[in-house]
Amino acid sequence: MSRRTFLSLSTAVAAGAAATSLTGCGSGTKKTGEAASAKVKLPSYVPFGKVKPDLPPNAKGLSAGFLSYPKDLVRSVPKAPGDGSKITVLTEIWTQPPAPAGSNAHWKKVNKELGVDLEAILGTDPGYEEKFSAVIAGGDLPDLLWIPPNQGIQHIAELLEAKCADITQYVSGDAVKDYPNLAAMTPAHWKTAVVNGKIWGAPSPYPAVGQVYGGNPEVWEKADGLSAADPEEFLAKCKEVTGGKVWALEPIYVNAASVLSQCFGAPNKWRQNKDGSLTWWQETDEYTEALNFVLKLKQAGVFYPGNPNMADANTKLAQGSIGAVVFANPFNARKDIRVQDPGIAAEILIPFGAGGKKPKHHYHLGTIGYTAIKKGDEKRVRMLLGVLNYLAAPFGTTEREFLEFGTEGEDFTYDKNGFPERSKTGKKQVEGLFSGLTTATTSPFALVASTFPGTERARDVKDVYAAEQKLIENAVQNPTVGHYSDAYTQHYGRMSTEAKDLVNDIVGGRKKLSEWKPFWAEWRNKGLEQMAREYQKSIEQSA
Repeated sequence: MSRRTFLSLSTAVAAGAAATSLTGCGSGTKKTGEAASAKVKLPSYVPFGKVKPDLPPNAKGLSAGFLSYPKDLVRSVPKAPGDGSKITVLTEIWTQPPAPAGSNAHWKKVNKELGVDLEAILGTDPGYEEKFSAVIAGGDLPDLLWIPPNQGIQHIAELLEAKCADITQYVSGDAVKDYPNLAAMTPAHWKTAVVNGKIWGAPSPYPAVGQVYGGNPEVWEKADGLSAADPEEFLAKCKEVTGGKVWALEPIYVNAASVLSQCFGAPNKWRQNKDGSLTWWQETDEYTEALNFVLKLKQAGVFYPGNPNMADANTKLAQGSIGAVVFANPFNARKDIRVQDPGIAAEILIPFGAGGKKPKHHYHLGTIGYTAIKKGDEKRVRMLLGVLNYLAAPFGTTEREFLEFGTEGEDFTYDKNGFPERSKTGKKQVEGLFSGLTTATTSPFALVASTFPGTERARDVKDVYAAEQKLIENAVQNPTVGHYSDAYTQHYGRMSTEAKDLVNDIVGGRKKLSEWKPFWAEWRNKGLEQMAREYQKSIEQSA
């Protein structure tokens, strides 16, 4: 998945970010979603117990870690869930598209395993929101449709009520045990699929920890590594490594402000005040202090002199012309740099304290969305839930290996360490299809050695696991996750874009820092206050 999309997920809050309007869905849904969403009973959490990790997960969001590939895989789905019918799925891929179904032997095997004739409508990044809207406007809704929280799709509640199946009765509480792989998802995963007091789809799990700076250790070696005790030391180190054709940081200022706001103790998207009211993180003093610090970094000349929307920061990071880049989480930092250069083990900046405040690492939403099901009779809906249950097969199962790598000897072989490696055929036939299917839904995230390029895979798992442990010590949740705001779906897209533009203007010297607070005072009257009230109402009713 592109770094831009994953990073923007960190600014999303709940189901249905706003911008692009959907047509053909109606608009008669009563605006009571924020109240109803507080009352839904989430599915029971039943961890998958047939595969034991080397490094255990915990309830705070620490990922399971696997240092080697299991010699003996287990089966999680006893028989094909499908009924032989055709099903369509609208999803997004983050790599090259697979060979078409008609000429793709693996795709045909997937159909047999699932017991369906699968048609996949594959969107891309950027462009998924346009693909999504065009498909919905066409009137022929896919059987399964992936709904991301951050890609500019408005009126999700209306779409769900008009066109999609309410699956609450099938998965709420212990009912989810009929689908064991879905039951292995935590309540935090399911919360993002709750709208209007109903559960609408299978989540797409993602690492629980959030944004971090990942650095090239060769750049930071002269400054004794990418770490700091306070802002002054971090600024000094950035100056020390900047020089010649090397700059300490990428020029995506809004990401810098986001990560560094954790050091200044800014809340995770919303602060819940003592009286129950909510304050948006970017209007807090802590965020303003972080933005002022970013301005100091800019004035010190430590940002790469490029476009604040640059797309090749990872390449320049591996080349050593940029010292650190913001990643969605520690796993992506280590993996993505390994992809660029297998010999580079990315360092992770653990948030330092600033201004006398303890740092607050921001948990991610924990998902990249959820996949809803088209309305149908109970038999059809349950069959589609069975398909999603298969797609959510966890690491260490035969189903997961088949979906990710295909058939041994044709699509992949095991290397000397026992890790699967795709062949040319596998890259052509399996990789793109797996990308789309795992976006639709997948198992809870785990750190798996085989996902890292290079020869130090076990070390990568241990290092990222250790970084997660440190981050979780000071991690805070977004208090509005699992709650719904109609105003959020209506206003967030424009508000976010305007805020990003203002950050770029302030750091770029075109506007003053003094314009930041008035901007948020104005937005309070343009929708932000309404968002806060709706979220507050939902939180209070669920207490």
